[in-house]
This record gives sequence, structure tokens and C-alpha cells, in this order.
Amino acid sequence: MALQTIPSPQPAASAARLLRRVGFFALAVAPLLSMATRRGFVIAVPFGAILLILAALIETENKEPWQSFGRMLLSVCGIAGLFVLLWAGLSLVWTPFKSEAMARLANLVGLVVLVMATVASLPLHSRANNLHLLTIGLAAALVLANGLLLWTMNDPDSVIDPMTTERLPLFASVLVFPCIGWLLSRRRTSGAVMLLAVTSSFMILQEAYAAVFSLTLGLVFYCLTLWRATWGRWLAGIMTIGLLTLAPVLPFLLRPVTKWAFGATDLNVDALRAWGRLVQREPLRLITGHGFDVTTRAKAAGLIEPMAPRGLLFELWYDLGLLGVVGVVMVLIMIIRASSKATPVLAPGILATLITAFSLTVLGQVALQGWWITLIGLVVIMWFAIEQGQYRTTRPRSISTTFR
Repeated sequence: MALQTIPSPQPAASAARLLRRVGFFALAVAPLLSMATRRGFVIAVPFGAILLILAALIETENKEPWQSFGRMLLSVCGIAGLFVLLWAGLSLVWTPFKSEAMARLANLVGLVVLVMATVASLPLHSRANNLHLLTIGLAAALVLANGLLLWTMNDPDSVIDPMTTERLPLFASVLVFPCIGWLLSRRRTSGAVMLLAVTSSFMILQEAYAAVFSLTLGLVFYCLTLWRATWGRWLAGIMTIGLLTLAPVLPFLLRPVTKWAFGATDLNVDALRAWGRLVQREPLRLITGHGFDVTTRAKAAGLIEPMAPRGLLFELWYDLGLLGVVGVVMVLIMIIRASSKATPVLAPGILATLITAFSLTVLGQVALQGWWITLIGLVVIMWFAIEQGQYRTTRPRSISTTFR
């Protein structure tokens, strides 16, 4: 009687699975590395992304990753993002800081292309074990950070380098929602609650009040979208798109209220006054902007008043003007629309992530820096991978799934 043998998995598929596991592991340890060195995060995320791309290129079942990349690039969101990058490149013609802006724009374009290629290279069905790594990595970083902070509180003689936990609140406030969405999609409610509790306790111990506010605002939108998805999307659109569109008139609307509430000598009143002067002095610049990545260096060079506000609303209008704002608004519209097409259990988390990241940029907690763009890229990769890791239909077992 002849014995039936189970065919061995193809070497290319096995190598692709190994590379994909290592790639997700690199993405998972990125928050931990951010506590050890400032460069650890911006090195680990691109390294993991490149491994995911290589896994797709050598895998026999995914022969056409670049066609997915082309479809993403030619989508409405891709065209809007491409328009923003092209306009930023064109604005280098009239920016006073060309060399610095060119280097920053090159890094931005490289990160955007890398993230899009990584998303296009994700498998059609993400493995749960790989996605669990992302949650474990964030949880481990937060538990370690909580332990370090409690240790310093109990031992007054111990001192921790502020770099260790400086950026982690911003990382955690944005990364926690994809992890919560994944845990809830796997019906692990207790794990999601524990992760949220660890995140909140760390932010409070760190006294990162801006991150606490942004996280709280994201949770409000999460609950609202969970209750009424349409209301959540409309309110998210009004908040993000409305603030971006009306930003040039905000200094004239908010300054009287701020002056009445905090007094004429308050720093916020001075910031709004400086913003209003810039709008009145150069109204035509509201269309073209002053050039990509100008705001910070213009303050240092004395081209604009040092008390001018920080944050996305002022910097986007000052740098790229109306045309840049239109491109960003189109990207936001497509993200909000995409949340309506996502799995219902994930839609609230997508909007909560958007609102949290948007509020952090509006509050001026982050700028267009490499680590922040890398963080946003990691969040995008996580959400696409989580969406493709959801249960859909019952499929017959095959050779490829037998050895997973």
C-alpha cells in the first residue's frame, strides 16, 4: 500500500513568512527602541517595512505587489497626496531656505513611498500572530515606562534621562487605538481595557497633559462613532476640515475671546495678534504660501515674530497656502470616507486615531519631523494589516495554510 506524503512548503513561501515575521517584530519593538535612543524608532520602522516588501517580492502567492502600489497611487487619496508633495516641491522655488527644505522634502517623499509600498506588499490575509506582536510591543514599552517613573517617585536619588520617556506619550496616544481595535476585533475586551489603563497612567505620571487631552478627545470620538457612526464621521469632518479651512480667520475670531478670558498680556493673545498681522500684511501669500518648511527657520531668522503660534493650522497655511490646504483636506476626506468602508469594529478606532493625531499637530506638540512622519506611517501600516487580519469567510485548508 502506497503511503501518502504531505508535500513540503515551498522554500520561497517559507522565507517570505520568516521575513514577514521579522518585519512585524521590528515594527513591534520600535516603541521600546524609542526609549533607548532618539534614532531607534526612525531606524526600526523603515527596517521592518523593507522586510515586509522583500517578503512580498519573493513570495510566490503575491506576484504583483507593484500593481497594488499603482492602484494606491492613482486613487483619489493618492492623487491628493501626490499633489501636496508636488506643490511642496514647487514651493521650493520661492522659499528662503532651499537646502534645508529640499532635504526635509526628500525625507518626506521617501517615507511616503516606503509606506505605500509596504501597504501594497501586505498579504491578503494577515496572520494573527504577527499582529499580536504590535500590541505586545506597545504594551511592553508602556509597562517599562510606568515602572521607571514609579521607581523614580519612590527613590528620590534616582534620575532618568528625560529622553527615555519624552516622546513615548505621543507615540502611545496614536498607537494605542490600532492596538485597541485589534484586541476588540479578537473579542479581547479585558486586554484592550488594560492597555488603555496602562497608557493613561503613564501619561498622567509623565504629566503629558497635551497627550492626555488628545487621547481623551480620541476616546470621545471613539464612543460617539461606536454609538452613531454617521455622527462620528460628520463631526470628525467638521472638526478637521472646518478648522483647516477657517484657519486664516481664527486669529480675528478668537483674539477677543482669549483676551477677555485670559487678559491682554496672555501669551495666547500675543500669538493670535502676531498671526493676524501676518494675514493682514501679506494676504496674497494665503494662496501660494511662503515655501515648504519655512515657519521654524523664519522665526529663528527674525522673518516672522517669535511669538507667532505653532501647530498645523498656522504652519500649513504659512508654508503651503491655500493650494496645499486643499490637498490636505482631500486626503482627510478620503480617510474619513475609508473609515465608513472598514470593518465596523475597526471604524471607531480609525477616526479616533485621526482625531488624536490631528489634535496633537494643532496643539503644536509635533512638527513635520522625521520621527512624527515615521509614526504616522507605522499607524497606516498597522491599520491596513489589521483590516486584512479580520475574519471574513471560512476557507478550505490548503497546503499554504497547513504549515502556518
